Amino acid sequence: MNDRLWSSELWPREQGSMLPMTAGLIFVAFAIVALVLELSLLGASYRDVATVADLAAEAAAGSLLPSVAYGDEVTLDVVGAQMEAERVGTMWGSGDETVTVEVDTERICVTVADTYRPQTLVFIGVTEMTVSATGCAEPRAG
Repeated sequence: MNDRLWSSELWPREQGSMLPMTAGLIFVAFAIVALVLELSLLGASYRDVATVADLAAEAAAGSLLPSVAYGDEVTLDVVGAQMEAERVGTMWGSGDETVTVEVDTERICVTVADTYRPQTLVFIGVTEMTVSATGCAEPRAG
């Protein structure tokens, strides 16, 4: 009875039917790996931009007006803070970023934007993406 269950009379020959399914699964697996890799590279690009924005904001927050630097009120030197933020932003960046600085006497915010060019998303029409991050800092007495 067991021989009859596995005989060729009950099961037709299906040679080669697994090849298209295996090829499709391999294509899907490679597509998922490529998407994960691309998302990882995009995350690393955002992390780089955010680090530059934070570094520039923290460095510029140390630019204080000398006349009130030793008092209870801490006031930013607007011109000096802007120059320091731009200097640090261009120094630590890769050179392609756009550094935008917004500063007043109490707070500084630095926005850094960069263009990310994906490698594996080109076939669906994504040729470049803008990655930006903002870092803000305030000077404090202490």
